[in-house]
Amino acid sequence: MANAIINTGILIGTVISLIPQKPANPDKQTTVILATGDAPNAGGSVPHIAVWDGNGNRIGQFKGDANGHIDDKGTMSFTIDNDQNGGRSAQPEYISIVMQETDAICISAVVAMGDSAQWTWTGDLGFTCGAQWYPSQFPVGASNNPPRCAWIDSDHTNGIVAKGLSMHIRDFSGDPDLVQQYMEDQRRLCQNSARMTFQPEPIVPDSVIPFFNPPLQYERASDGGSHGSDPSTGGALKKPNQGIDRKTGAYPDGTDMSIHDTRKRHARDITPRNSTASSNVKGKNNRPGHLTISHISGHSAKELCEHPNSLGPDFVSTVEKIFCDMETGKWWPLCDATNNQCCFDLDHQTMRGEGPNVKRTSAEPVPEKQYKTSKVWN
Repeated sequence: MANAIINTGILIGTVISLIPQKPANPDKQTTVILATGDAPNAGGSVPHIAVWDGNGNRIGQFKGDANGHIDDKGTMSFTIDNDQNGGRSAQPEYISIVMQETDAICISAVVAMGDSAQWTWTGDLGFTCGAQWYPSQFPVGASNNPPRCAWIDSDHTNGIVAKGLSMHIRDFSGDPDLVQQYMEDQRRLCQNSARMTFQPEPIVPDSVIPFFNPPLQYERASDGGSHGSDPSTGGALKKPNQGIDRKTGAYPDGTDMSIHDTRKRHARDITPRNSTASSNVKGKNNRPGHLTISHISGHSAKELCEHPNSLGPDFVSTVEKIFCDMETGKWWPLCDATNNQCCFDLDHQTMRGEGPNVKRTSAEPVPEKQYKTSKVWN
């Protein structure tokens, strides 16, 4: 993966616009904010959260909420007492988010704040490294480009592989020198367990996550950072290859990705359709019977269909004029005045088949489509 091209826009640190009120004792507490995407069923159970300092000492934990719920396109703020490090002020460099309940969430952003530091991760980073994802219309902070969201779930229903997510969130500051190092060699970002890992089993709330040992060292602006690095972010890494330890991207080597092919589904996620279609549900579609219609220029139905780890309902990009059938991973053009067969009729939300005088350019059968619900993204 060396010299892979990375969209630097997804790596630039972002400030969440919904900053909560300061905790009662900010010197002895840490704040974490989770934002979910606007994908159908992106909201779900409240996860367990743990934070550590740069030396791998646990600062504190939020134990999760069995009865709690984060809405789709929602944010939730957690104030964590620094009660596992003697109540000392500390910067939350490492974070883990682990699902305990069975209602999956799709995370679009994570913010960690403590001891005058603030760092942000977005779901686009998970997408870059090959995590399971879906588009979202929920912008983060001042950006007009909504990040993708990334899926985690405790029992792997609906084809979701990861039970949790661990990361060295400090390394997503967006410092230009650090971004340049990721662009030079994408293994530094994606094939690095301590930097970011989507964790399958056997991760649990009290699991110890990977840490950089020894701790990372950064080039400060005073050390001659070529882009005038902000000293608060640390700039580029002195040893940029430190921590590269696996061959695969978002998940540990040897992760069973076959769970993404076909799995049991929660009853709440199933919208019955005609028997022919419902018997053909694949792992890429976790909500049959629902259609997302996007007018957002940054969304690509073609990309969604062709990506091996996309996960979510059928999708239309009116900008591309493309319909993505997530059950088969095939995309089709939208019908218009010049193309009215073997296409998706957006007005009636169904596929049009071929007429007697149409010469097929593909052997792919025209799918039968019927939706109970739909949502328009503007």
